Amino acid sequence: MDTGCTPCPCSALSGPAFVDCGQPEDIDSGAIMYLTGPEKTTYGAAIQYQCAAPFYTMRANSSGKYICSDDGFWKNTRGEITLPVCEPVCGMQRTGAVERIYGGRRANPGQFPWQVMLITEHGELGGGSLLYDSWVLTAAHVVAEQRNPSTLKIKLGILNKYSVHYEEVQAERIFIHEGYRNDLVNFDNDIALIKLEHKVPMSTTISPICLPGKEERFQMKADDIVTVSGWGRTETRSSSVVLLYTELMIINQKECTDAYANKSHNGNPLVVTENMLCAGVEEGGRDACHGDSGGPLVLLDVQTRKWFVIGVVSWALDCAVAGQYGVYTRVTSYIPWIESIITNNS
Repeated sequence: MDTGCTPCPCSALSGPAFVDCGQPEDIDSGAIMYLTGPEKTTYGAAIQYQCAAPFYTMRANSSGKYICSDDGFWKNTRGEITLPVCEPVCGMQRTGAVERIYGGRRANPGQFPWQVMLITEHGELGGGSLLYDSWVLTAAHVVAEQRNPSTLKIKLGILNKYSVHYEEVQAERIFIHEGYRNDLVNFDNDIALIKLEHKVPMSTTISPICLPGKEERFQMKADDIVTVSGWGRTETRSSSVVLLYTELMIINQKECTDAYANKSHNGNPLVVTENMLCAGVEEGGRDACHGDSGGPLVLLDVQTRKWFVIGVVSWALDCAVAGQYGVYTRVTSYIPWIESIITNNS
């Protein structure tokens, strides 16, 4: 008997038109833009993730565009549900042009936003460099005696030592290179990483330094111009109240090895290895000094217009003496070590 009813198109009710992917997940340091209408989350809807510029950028492997698919999941252009990641932009100075710590100049706010101040449990001052948003690169000898990571004071975004305006962060773990001897004579492998408890928010005064790649231009050559920064001793022999920086030249490796060839400390010969690089000026007068230990030696890369850390302040016999150069841990020798520590502990 014909009731006048038309069979209901059940397939339409269960089809893609009734799929709702729900609110897309938020990402750290990013925002969501709805491309197909306000808050539209049903099948076919498109969204665009954006990172908080200028401090964050999307990791290279993602366009940030996601579409609500027929199985109820937001998927990217490759059909994956993995969320995009916003990474801090590295190596950017947030200040005016750089003018062309012995012989040092005062740093401006945002000029060295990767500079970290460390104060150990013994009250000793050191430096470090922010990597990404939750790691600090420093020298092993700065943190070798630090028994408890949580008592290490870590300050970022600070220029004046006595300022109350800075970001203080907590260390979760300290990783000292397994090849470091801690005998105060052989400073080979003088490198360490500090994992921070929480991600640091980026700003005009806090952002990371870039790590160098394998390219030839990051293999330092004699006379390359580099910059060192820190609060170490000044001409007056006292530690500086403000962050200072100075430009130095990379010294030929053989010249540096020869300069230290017959030098000793407490009767033990000082060794310059291939894992070290030297910087200074032949006439003396400009150098990194005690208290800058662990701080960054950086290079402005002309290709990317970004700053890269190529050295970690390690040791010297005297400060700013003609023919005696500052010795730095050569960062390019340790990129595999740095990357494996960070990857395995993030």
